Amino acid sequence: MYKQYFKLALQSIRENPLVSSISIAGTALSIAMIMVIILLFQIKTANYAPETKRDRMLYVHGAQVEAKGEQSRNRSGMSSEVVRECFYSLETPEAVTAFAGENKPVSLPGKRLYNNYQIKYTDPGFWTVFEFKFISGKPFDQADFTSGICAAVISEKLAREVFGTIDATGKTCILNFTEYTIKGVVKNVTKAATDAYAEMWVPYTSKSSLTQINNYAENMTGNFATQILAKKQSDFKSIEEELLKRTISYNAGKKDFTISFMHNPIRKIDIAMGSNWNNKIPASEYIIDTGAFLLFLLLVPTLNLTGVIQSSIQKRQEEIGVRKSFGATSGNILYQILCENLVLTLIGAVLGLLLSILFLWICKSFLLSEQTELTSEMLLKPVFFIVALAFTFLLNILCSGIPASQMSRKKIIDVLINK
Repeated sequence: MYKQYFKLALQSIRENPLVSSISIAGTALSIAMIMVIILLFQIKTANYAPETKRDRMLYVHGAQVEAKGEQSRNRSGMSSEVVRECFYSLETPEAVTAFAGENKPVSLPGKRLYNNYQIKYTDPGFWTVFEFKFISGKPFDQADFTSGICAAVISEKLAREVFGTIDATGKTCILNFTEYTIKGVVKNVTKAATDAYAEMWVPYTSKSSLTQINNYAENMTGNFATQILAKKQSDFKSIEEELLKRTISYNAGKKDFTISFMHNPIRKIDIAMGSNWNNKIPASEYIIDTGAFLLFLLLVPTLNLTGVIQSSIQKRQEEIGVRKSFGATSGNILYQILCENLVLTLIGAVLGLLLSILFLWICKSFLLSEQTELTSEMLLKPVFFIVALAFTFLLNILCSGIPASQMSRKKIIDVLINK
């Protein structure tokens, strides 16, 4: 039966190429627009190298410092002291990392270069939280960090541009007028991995301005953000509670100021929905807003396609009337039309999936960030195909269900005389 329906669908395409093309094109564009939105959300939340543990990550990207008994507030990053006392002391997580970033030129000894690169000042925990692919060498370790040694890990891109080769381990470069020894070279990191991304990673203890005591706000403010890697997702609540205890204990030792992390820590999915440390977007609000937009994208082509399919079915009234006269029930007719149209919808869905990836690649400079590399790890996820199929079946039912149902319920005589 299914084979026969498939043959009938192909025959319908050959007999009505214009109508079939409009139907397939409408489905493809609808699916493409919807899947671009879904793909963007997936790129922001899915696990892929080097951010392979996003589903177990908590983020603290800022803090609020308040003067006791006053309305004075300051919202900024954290100092290295806050990182040490409130985060490194946590016992529940698997790992914790802190980092600060800047754009600076990297040069060679005796040769001044002017290209700026993204520099990330971080700690040994960074290499546990993220999984980088080392081409050569290894990351700096705890001993390097503690002693403040000027060691660095660089990207493949920086190695080629500065040294002319990726074989840069053991060589030296100049950053902030200081000589750094290259300990390792890693594969380039896509800019979509916003927290791991940089082109050079160095111990933040090698830059004294990041660790020196800040007299403002009792040494609470600074440039650091932190990420906490949980052993399992069920530990999130315990980590939040432990962080609160550490914060209360830290504030108790201060005279004039207190620090809080407001809506932090937050998850990657919260960030994808528009939340940050200063403003938490409820999941229900995001789902309602995004769902309404997706429904709009789905309904507009559906209404157009319904008219096209209605016209196509009208041309088949005599065929339907003959089938009913030979005993076909309304259910048989409805099922046949739905199955035949499903073939067209599936063809449109496949084209839509391909178009969505093409649109994303063409428009990635403003949908994501400039020079963002798209990888198969980001795009090829099981949920991707499941969602696409779900939209395909829904579009098929909306487009063909109403006109097919109306036609299948008509009496034989009404169908045969084209009423």
